[in-house]
Amino acid sequence: MSSPPIEETNGSNNTSTSESVGDFHLLKRIALNYTDVTITKWRSEKTGLRVIHVDYEGPIINGYFAVATEIFDDSGCPHTLEHLVFHGSEQYPYSDALQRIAFRSFASTPNAYTAQDTTVYTISTAGGTSFLRLLPVYVDHILYPRLTESTFVTEVFHINGEGQDAGVVYSEMQGRQNTVADLVDLAYRRKLFPKGNGYRSETGGLMEALRTLNLAKIQDYHSRYYAPHNLCLVVTGRLSTQALLEEVQKTIEVRAGVHEQDKGIKPDEWKRPFMETESAIVPKIESNSSISVEFPAKEERFGEITIVTIGPSPDDEQTSAALSLLGEYLTGNIVAPLNKELVDIANPYCTSIGIGSTARAKFTEIHVTLSDVPTKYLGNLEIKLRKILQKIARQGLDMKRMHSIIDRVERLGRHGLEEVGGEAFSGIILQDFLYGDDYSEKLEKQLQLPELFHKLRSLKHQDWLDILDRWVIQPNMLVVRARPSSTMAQRLESEEKARIQEQVSRLGPGGLEKRTHMVHEAKAKNEEPMPDEVVESIHVPDVKTITWISVQSASTIADSRELEAVEPSSQLLARHLEADSVALPFALHFDHVSSQFVTVTTYISLGAVPDDKKTLVYIFETLFFASEVSLEDGTVLSEAELIHQLEHDLVSYSLDHCDGYPELLCLSLRVDVARYDLAIQWMRRLLWSNKASTTKLQSRIAILKQSLPEYLRDPQSVLSELQAEELYTESFTKRAFYARRLIEWVPEFERRLKQDPRGVVNEVEDLRASLLKPSELRFSVIGDVLKLDRPRSSWLEKFQSLPFAPVAPVRLLNETLSTLGKKPGKRAVIVSLANIESSFSSQHALGILGFSHPQTPALLVALDVLSGAELYFWKRIRGAGLAYGASASLDVQIGHVSFDAWTSPNAAKAYQEAKRVVEGLVNGTIPLENHKLEAAKSSYAYTLAEGFSTRSSMAHFIFTNRVLRGRSSSWIQDRLAAIQDVTVEEVLDMMKQHILPLFQSETSVAFVVCGPGQVDDIASGYRAEGYDVEIRHMDDRVPWADDAEDSNFTTKALKLLGKAVSAGEMLVKWTQGLFHL
Repeated sequence: MSSPPIEETNGSNNTSTSESVGDFHLLKRIALNYTDVTITKWRSEKTGLRVIHVDYEGPIINGYFAVATEIFDDSGCPHTLEHLVFHGSEQYPYSDALQRIAFRSFASTPNAYTAQDTTVYTISTAGGTSFLRLLPVYVDHILYPRLTESTFVTEVFHINGEGQDAGVVYSEMQGRQNTVADLVDLAYRRKLFPKGNGYRSETGGLMEALRTLNLAKIQDYHSRYYAPHNLCLVVTGRLSTQALLEEVQKTIEVRAGVHEQDKGIKPDEWKRPFMETESAIVPKIESNSSISVEFPAKEERFGEITIVTIGPSPDDEQTSAALSLLGEYLTGNIVAPLNKELVDIANPYCTSIGIGSTARAKFTEIHVTLSDVPTKYLGNLEIKLRKILQKIARQGLDMKRMHSIIDRVERLGRHGLEEVGGEAFSGIILQDFLYGDDYSEKLEKQLQLPELFHKLRSLKHQDWLDILDRWVIQPNMLVVRARPSSTMAQRLESEEKARIQEQVSRLGPGGLEKRTHMVHEAKAKNEEPMPDEVVESIHVPDVKTITWISVQSASTIADSRELEAVEPSSQLLARHLEADSVALPFALHFDHVSSQFVTVTTYISLGAVPDDKKTLVYIFETLFFASEVSLEDGTVLSEAELIHQLEHDLVSYSLDHCDGYPELLCLSLRVDVARYDLAIQWMRRLLWSNKASTTKLQSRIAILKQSLPEYLRDPQSVLSELQAEELYTESFTKRAFYARRLIEWVPEFERRLKQDPRGVVNEVEDLRASLLKPSELRFSVIGDVLKLDRPRSSWLEKFQSLPFAPVAPVRLLNETLSTLGKKPGKRAVIVSLANIESSFSSQHALGILGFSHPQTPALLVALDVLSGAELYFWKRIRGAGLAYGASASLDVQIGHVSFDAWTSPNAAKAYQEAKRVVEGLVNGTIPLENHKLEAAKSSYAYTLAEGFSTRSSMAHFIFTNRVLRGRSSSWIQDRLAAIQDVTVEEVLDMMKQHILPLFQSETSVAFVVCGPGQVDDIASGYRAEGYDVEIRHMDDRVPWADDAEDSNFTTKALKLLGKAVSAGEMLVKWTQGLFHL
């Protein structure tokens, strides 16, 4: 068969060529002229398999293997297949084959996700050789999986010996189905799309459908959709395209021929999902309409509104991009027009507004989401929104700001490309597979970003108004009003209890015993291992083959022209800094990587803040960018002017707690290299020319109050709060930020704002002065330092008045531990939430403390042996349907080991099974095979490589490693070498010393968040293990309303926050899910 002419695109120059590798013909080559990325698209003329290679320089190779998955019911076949695919294939008929081969290949854990229109299987490796070895194994699992009853039982659905529903997929959907996000999403799609349309279905599977699903239906779905002509292999990273295609040709293509799947690019009767089915019909919203959806919650004063309209064709790249920019203009920051009208006011109509879009086959959906809407506004807020949009259109757009937004988005895009290279295009490439043509004409247009930005800048004011009017103001709206319902929460609980009771009664003792046997038998079959000789024949690469991004580092000495001692590899940087020799009153830390950008950061220590002033840190952060700033010429910028100017001058800016160091605040400003001096000038202005505003503080507090119920409903946030409250003292700064603490102090704070606003501001300014003492500050420069003309003297001009002072050590978290945190034991706290049906747990015990402890490598390997995919916890907990996931980890800063299980039908059972695993390994009844040790070591090596695969992540790590942790520049290589030397005996010793105490009540503490119907069973399980159990029934209602001045406010608040059922007395330590405005 002859191949058609092939277009080769390089910028705007097109030529024709013809190129083939085996059965694969080149359909398109796109060589981008604004970044070092080349994309080639190939198609097999025999099987229709598509291979797209995105070639660029980088240490990680990524694979996205996409299947277009359309379904017309709620059975969840696409989602269940996503799980079942990983449990063996025709050529590799073992449940752990893919994972074990991946572990010996410096690869990520094979993973996948199911969207409305596609299922995508993912893998990443440190190097091309490992990727090519894994590729045919992975695709064999996708196309020819071993779909068995035993894997269906554990992965999809089963009834356990107690009559409860379980299974990994079922547990996942149990945790999702009645959340407000899922309820709204399904409701609008049910209204918008008719029966027979794939966009209408719940691809994850509704619980009631999963309970009746069978393996035969899944097998039938796989046979129809999982075929080479409906599969696209997207590979990103530096790899020989020739080698990639040759590997596919000699393995995947051959297997397709064996299965008679070599009938050409489009077999007879094949309809392309979504494009050639009824799903391609563009729906119409004939008139404004609305639907109401209830979601379970005890707090009934705040709901949510989602507005759906029909947007432009996905082929109209310019209009789609313009709508995205209009969304940024209208809602992109707190002073954006819609936020000024609806959010940043004394009595907010909502706490946030989001504008986004979803691409479908022939159209896009535009979504506007308003969160935390008082229920009194739920009935008509969209009318007010439309009137505000009409007013904005009448008044006209600020074109200077619009162009500033375009410039900033382009800068952010350049930075993203620099960080992840062609990986940044993986999303639109996958979308092109679903909805584009074989020759990727639409994709080519989407990738011509400089031309697109030029067109957007050329749009006139009236053009923008026309787009706003046509696509945002005028279209008919489908409005979904999500209303909180306490009766729904009670109904769900009572219905589930009744259903389980009926199920237990119907099955009877004999039926339950049969179910227990069925689950045990399925687990045993699934755990049949891949033969060791097969595994060990796969050579583990040498860690020395992993490539690392080069970083040069140097630090100045405070109050001196000299530099600290510099490594030989950083001599070029040292000479560059010595050429700009000035004495600064502080040490300045430089980390150089080749880049178009530079980031300046000030690290502000919170260690000296008194415990009773921690709340003010929250106020300081809240007001930091909501303030007036004085410029050098005396001009005072308002909050709106400040934010607009920052977005004009900078690539990005942020103030947050430093990753891994919550007792450090990080003020980071990223700019193009040419604006280095401007970044330093802004750093100076923001730190010392910043004036707090009580007016802005009042509106931010109003937003906070309205947002709290959402955080009180989130199980992970509540679990984090619970741990922080129990394990830390008041010295832990973030403890003052959590929902329970906010509920306590907000009313008093509001009274103070009314009575003495100047006094509040003075307190914040006093805090600022204490935080900005020279002894509490560290300064860092990360980026292309060699391009900076004056890397040191630029700071002297702006910061010369800062006096010299020795820098105080950073407070580590172990210094803030409570008595229980320092000596865990016997205590278990269970908190019930009305809106969830799964459980989430965290267990803590003492581990090892310090960044350089000699036992760290062996303990890390021991934890990975337990937690890795297809290793002990995966098989014994996830595989048995006891939880969607479980892992053990180490925190050397607080000296704790922990065990976490999430989306579990019963957290106590997950804990008990983990305990049996660890005890069995320690006493020898469960063997620790050498291949599992090798898997854990390889997994750790990949985790390091992936974690430091971008320029900024590597440079930031180098800074924290040498400046904050005091480690050597060779730490990565030294750690990898130490990991490779760990023995089986050392791992077992670590389990006995440090992990076994995690599963003994005398030496550990447990925290659980669960649904009301699970409390009794989970509490009984922990009591049986020897824990003193405290139960708290969590309420998401906030106590303030019109009676906020009530003198009994605090008592009311504490009553709402929880009761200690076990002791029968009111306790208020339930806590902490970090909340940020």
